Amino acid sequence: MSIILFAVFITTFGFAQFESTLSLLTSEFGYSTQWNFLLYAYVGLVLSIGQGLLVRRLLPRLGERRMALIGVTLMTIGFSLIGLTGLKILPGMALWFILPVVVIGFSAVTPSLQSMLSQAASSDEQGSVLGTGQSLSSLARILGPLLGVILLRQSTALPYFLGAALILSGGALILRMPGRRAAKQSG
Repeated sequence: MSIILFAVFITTFGFAQFESTLSLLTSEFGYSTQWNFLLYAYVGLVLSIGQGLLVRRLLPRLGERRMALIGVTLMTIGFSLIGLTGLKILPGMALWFILPVVVIGFSAVTPSLQSMLSQAASSDEQGSVLGTGQSLSSLARILGPLLGVILLRQSTALPYFLGAALILSGGALILRMPGRRAAKQSG
């Protein structure tokens, strides 16, 4: 269970860095307040579609572990591409194509890990375990932006490459967990 909790923390931490530094990155490309609003509205729409349609339909077919790994893969690719945008290897307009990859990945990871947490806990521990998961997510949403802004001062790519590395390490933790079907067969 501690592996799942750490995966929750680390993936949320990486995503929180991204959320808090995105508008600072877009200012490097001359995005106005209106363009940032449109970008964030677009991200919100994609996130809603990702969770409401894609994840909801795919999760029962693929299972939590596979869905989380798909999300980790998408987030790692997306964060790496945002890092390349920060280095100005990719243009700022590329964010409109990259961000859906990141947010669909996050919309796959979050409910999958929450479900894995719920399944890992006994019925009398579920509330406590899910509460611990939420507390760790909240802590990650405090610490992630703090580190993200500090790193962004060093390089506009650094928070995103670190985010990719963190998400990838979260994926390595998820790989260590048994799949839902395998766990039921062995138990």
